[in-house]
Amino acid sequence: IVKLLFQNFTPHSIDENAPKRKAPTTDEDDDDYRKKRNRNNEAVKRSRVKSKQRTEETQHKVNDLRIKNQILEDKIKNQTKELKFLKELFLTQAQAKSDKLVGVNLAELLKSSDEEGEGEDEGSDEGRDSSKRKNKSGNGQKAGSSRSSKAGSSRKS
Repeated sequence: IVKLLFQNFTPHSIDENAPKRKAPTTDEDDDDYRKKRNRNNEAVKRSRVKSKQRTEETQHKVNDLRIKNQILEDKIKNQTKELKFLKELFLTQAQAKSDKLVGVNLAELLKSSDEEGEGEDEGSDEGRDSSKRKNKSGNGQKAGSSRSSKAGSSRKS
């Protein structure tokens, strides 16, 4: 029985029994199909172009934001340095006023702040320090004269 079933079964018999493709019956059907395919192909092209354009715009935005972020980080760094300097200046001024009563060596404080700020612009630190000393020497005459001589001696060592 099995032999009989497989006897009639050949590769050609499968192809003959398989459903055939429907051939377009008229040229009109073929034209409609081609029009649909062409419209679809154009739509796919437009979609791909839009997608690529959106990707490029997003990449440009990312690059712009990275640049702006770097600028802001640099600004934060500079303002942090400025804040540190102003805090030190304020503390030095406050200490200088209390030095008149206690007698703490201002030159040593200035020297220590110079050593801490060596990573910054050293030329501008010297200008600030000398202007601080000039301001201090004008306020208290005895204390100012002793400080300027001490400042000179401490700078040499």
